[in-house]
Amino acid sequence: MTDESVAVSGPRRHCLAVLALFLVAAGDPPPATPGGTQNAPALRTDGTQSAAPAATSSSSPAANGVPGSEVVAQRGDVRLTAAQLRDLVANAEPGLKAQLESNPAMLADFARQRVLNASLLADAEAKGWDQRPEVAQRANDARDAVILQSYVASLVPQDPLYPTDADLQAAYDANKGRLTAPKRYHLAQIVVTVPANAPPEVEGAARQKAADLRAQALKPKADFAALARKASQEASTAPKGGDVGWLPENQLLPAVREAVTKTPENGVTEPVRAPDGWHVIRVLGVKPAGPMTLDEAKPQLVQALRQARRQQAVRAYVETLLRQEPIQLNEIELGKAIAP
Repeated sequence: MTDESVAVSGPRRHCLAVLALFLVAAGDPPPATPGGTQNAPALRTDGTQSAAPAATSSSSPAANGVPGSEVVAQRGDVRLTAAQLRDLVANAEPGLKAQLESNPAMLADFARQRVLNASLLADAEAKGWDQRPEVAQRANDARDAVILQSYVASLVPQDPLYPTDADLQAAYDANKGRLTAPKRYHLAQIVVTVPANAPPEVEGAARQKAADLRAQALKPKADFAALARKASQEASTAPKGGDVGWLPENQLLPAVREAVTKTPENGVTEPVRAPDGWHVIRVLGVKPAGPMTLDEAKPQLVQALRQARRQQAVRAYVETLLRQEPIQLNEIELGKAIAP
């Protein structure tokens, strides 16, 4: 319409943008790689889902002796306490929450990422980066998206019985040619951690300790799992004999991938330097790349089918909303608003 007398009404954002946000919000998080363990410490290249950091600096009042004040991760002055971590997990998206509660390796990476995010955020705020108009606008948009995501979830609650086995079989049959898994490795590790910015003598001592542990692991009748439980400094995997589960080849750190691909099954790598220290890795098993089975593809298919159904429900809701009260657009004033 072009009549200047028509008033502009409706939401503060264009209906298409709102619809896009609804559709994005309606989606589920990406599924875990079939047969893999999410975010094994320091071995994978992908990181934990990022969000607003929650941590404290050493300038915050101490809470020594208070339950939950125990520091679970720290970088310089930035600390993440047990209470903060519990709150973050409790308020996480349901899929992520379930993974964090059941996967110690993923929880460890999640804690590391939160501390790193908090450190970077402190640097940015110290330089006034959050006061830039374009940054403030994007931050507000992100806030709006989170509100919409929660609101949409309340409008289209997920049917726990969907999809059925028949739905999954049909989706699997229709997409079988595209459902392929990369080469995967079942790995166990012994880790000798190295503090950030460690002096050369500390780095060298850690490297030598890793070499000594590898030598022990190569001895006849050596028990790698028992050695990992005794000597590994990676808290989430050491109790499990160093087992980090099945990891896709294309998600391994380059240095780890290079060492692992040259090591035969049941072999032990030379010490590998990763961000957190030196890793001695045993290759417990190898699965070649190939078509996924229905069981392997099931998590991916469930999320894809649920996302598609949720998007349909959201579209129907938005269309009904706009039929009840359409958005009126004053095109003349719109053109004037962005004219030079």
